[in-house]
Amino acid sequence: EAARKMSECRSAVPVWVMPLSRVVENFDPRTTRFDVVIIDEASQSDVMALVALYLGKTVLVVGDHEQVSPSAVGQDLGIIQNLIFQYLPGIPNSDLYDGQISIYDLARQSFGGTTCLVEHFRCVPEIIQFSNLISYDYRIKPLRDASRVHLRPHTIAYRVSGSSRDGKINRQEAQALASLLAAAIEQPEYEKNDAGQPTSFGVVSLVGDEQAIEIDNLLRSHLSPDRYELHRLLCGNAAQFQGDERDVIFISLVDTAQRGPLSLRDQELFKQRFNVAASRARDQMWIVHSLSPNHDLKADDLRRQLIEHAQDPSRLMRALEEKEKRTQSTFEREVMKRLSAAGYRVAPQWRVGGFRIDLVVEGDGRRLAIECDGDRYHPLEKLPEDMERQSVLERMGWIFTHVRGTEFFRNADRAMKPIFEKLQLLEISPNGAASDASRKKLPSGDLIERVIRRAEELRTKWSGPAEAAMRRHREPREAPPPDPAVSRERHE
Repeated sequence: EAARKMSECRSAVPVWVMPLSRVVENFDPRTTRFDVVIIDEASQSDVMALVALYLGKTVLVVGDHEQVSPSAVGQDLGIIQNLIFQYLPGIPNSDLYDGQISIYDLARQSFGGTTCLVEHFRCVPEIIQFSNLISYDYRIKPLRDASRVHLRPHTIAYRVSGSSRDGKINRQEAQALASLLAAAIEQPEYEKNDAGQPTSFGVVSLVGDEQAIEIDNLLRSHLSPDRYELHRLLCGNAAQFQGDERDVIFISLVDTAQRGPLSLRDQELFKQRFNVAASRARDQMWIVHSLSPNHDLKADDLRRQLIEHAQDPSRLMRALEEKEKRTQSTFEREVMKRLSAAGYRVAPQWRVGGFRIDLVVEGDGRRLAIECDGDRYHPLEKLPEDMERQSVLERMGWIFTHVRGTEFFRNADRAMKPIFEKLQLLEISPNGAASDASRKKLPSGDLIERVIRRAEELRTKWSGPAEAAMRRHREPREAPPPDPAVSRERHE
């Protein structure tokens, strides 16, 4: 009866949102036509998603060819190729219908007209820059304001010593990761995110599902179901996290170098996995590994690049900043002097993702962005670019005001009057207390050390005295000297 009623009333509903399996069940392309059909997460959908194309006069296919694509697990490719040869003669791009290509890739090949969205709001810049390097040639514009995020540092590399791999499981690495996550949940800094919601956690295995299952079993045996649900804890592989996100992500590399240096891992399939895995964390990303990047991995290996990025994320940030001139101008300095003399707290060259704001005045939990127009960095020919940048930042909640150089140097008091009026209107008072959340919640520098120490205590507690003694015996008595370029690499 419900199915019959559904069939009768569906034409009265203008918008439907459902998985592809439900589309097949509920709509007949012979009788149902939509003005627009949108296929989201098309990178993960195989050619079976073609059924949705029959339903639309116009089709919008949303995806990313740099992310994980269908893998045709369990399919006999020889049989598939024979079926293509038998039933699809004369069909354009028929060789693509093999189950290993996504509907997004098929649309790119068939239609063109691709529009690339480059604004990124999920991750703080220090996290997303790895994907920006390996997959997007620095075209992504990170727009998340990291100053509002209280978890620091944003990336951590943690090395597990003396581990071994059994198939697709590295048990020592799994136990280390599980204990680190459990220890982090206990710390007050991880209680709430910047939106005031419980901090969410995720675990991504870069080698199969088995490692994720091992970690999930460990966590479920030591964390209560209520806490598991409260923090939306999820363990899986990169494909399972595609389209999802967590505040804090722990990534397990799984691999070890028991038999010497590892072979180069730089293939397209692995790049897609690494891209997805390294772009799921909003606030903080841990890389838990059992490798010495300098000795076990070649320079172009994705694993080495990821570890080194976690050790020093500012390296990529500095590479971008070398292309920019950050020198503060005389105009900006004069405006800043007047604001500071009036008692306001002013920050020059405030970075918001890939953008910069000339001056930002903070106070009483509020901010005002001030642009110094007419300066050599804001000539008339750059006006459209500046307006586009301001429009993007205003969508993020920034409030702007402007001061023109010609007016300022003619009569500074008159030029600054609208600025001070705007500050009063926003109730940003002089000498305002540093009450904004980013300054209040900034954790002490020992947060990571506390997490690591507590994780060691938890592993001892979980394993029992005998196993703990065996584990200590297996570990090398003297750790190898740290690489001077590595600032955050930890040894279990």
